Amino acid sequence: MEETKHAEQPTTDRWPGTWQQEIFHELKMLVCVLAVVILVFQFAAQLIVVVGNSMYPTLHDGDLLVALRIHGELETGDIVVIHKETELIRETIIKRVIATGGQTVELDYDNNAVYVDGLRLTEPYINLNDLQPEEGGDPMLPRGDVVRVQVPEGSIFVMGDNRNHSTDSRFTTALGLIDEDYVIGRAVFCFWPFDHAKGLED
Repeated sequence: MEETKHAEQPTTDRWPGTWQQEIFHELKMLVCVLAVVILVFQFAAQLIVVVGNSMYPTLHDGDLLVALRIHGELETGDIVVIHKETELIRETIIKRVIATGGQTVELDYDNNAVYVDGLRLTEPYINLNDLQPEEGGDPMLPRGDVVRVQVPEGSIFVMGDNRNHSTDSRFTTALGLIDEDYVIGRAVFCFWPFDHAKGLED
């Protein structure tokens, strides 16, 4: 006699709970993730919007950055977020660290060169892409009133990558040397717009 074959019943082992429990589990995970993100941005990082083109072509006007709060010493090449109000500057600004405390900066405008402690910096990041005709193809015209300066301990000398369109430490009155207390973060990543997303650390 042939055995009667019964239709196999669907197993429910993969679905240990009801759909309400599944949704509740997903919501708990989402809340945990959001809590971690909030804590990170409360104590370790912040979002910064780039205003202006002083850091072009590295950063563009409107770029959205992640900046980490400063831990450890700043180094030449770091991109930093600064809030130092002067008569000309009120908003948060973003510049590149050229020299730190104890170092000497010398600007050679004839050769478009920056020297730190007598060594010429290699600067592939400066703007060479859209120099205006009246600039004669010169990426670093004489600007400001500083040609040579020794940076005191606890301070930094900063410049924008768009050298001919940046108000920075070359201007003693407008900005000058930056006390490290005015540095509120180190920019580490540009994530908006997506086609410009990239890391900002070497």
